[in-house]
Amino acid sequence: MKKLNSMNVAALACLVALVGCAAPVDQLAEKPYCHTDRGMHAFCTKEFAPSLKRDAESKQFASVPDALTVYVVRYWGDGHHPMEISFNGGAPMETVPNTMIRLRVNPGEHQFSFKVDGRSFDRKVSGAAGEVRLLGISGTDWPWGTSHAWSDDSEDQVKRKAIRSRLIKDKSLL
Repeated sequence: MKKLNSMNVAALACLVALVGCAAPVDQLAEKPYCHTDRGMHAFCTKEFAPSLKRDAESKQFASVPDALTVYVVRYWGDGHHPMEISFNGGAPMETVPNTMIRLRVNPGEHQFSFKVDGRSFDRKVSGAAGEVRLLGISGTDWPWGTSHAWSDDSEDQVKRKAIRSRLIKDKSLL
């Protein structure tokens, strides 16, 4: 019987590693989403995020005829901590950096809010049935302080950032 030399062992190890990487990703799985900063400091949502399939569908930014659709996009560089966003003073929805929330709501005027370091930031959004609105949250976290605000980016700029974000909440509040 032949002995395995080191080249054969290395080739076998690479083959096993590649087969493991080739396992398909479950596009329908719903699980918490974790944001990492350059591979460090994972910040995970407490609730399950929608599936990757629904994440991809949300990035088509399709409207629905009977609702106003609002995307709230939290930018990548706005800090490395969870943040809660509320809609019309309701229960807060948790976010982590580089994520987005999609809400289907009744047409009209609505208020979105978030708090950071004891400061509150509010933004009113209005729209008709069948319309889509996009809001961005920008900011930074430094050892000497933080800076957060609703972004003044155009909807096209927010949409570009949303495409690189992960959908973590998809709710209909009709």
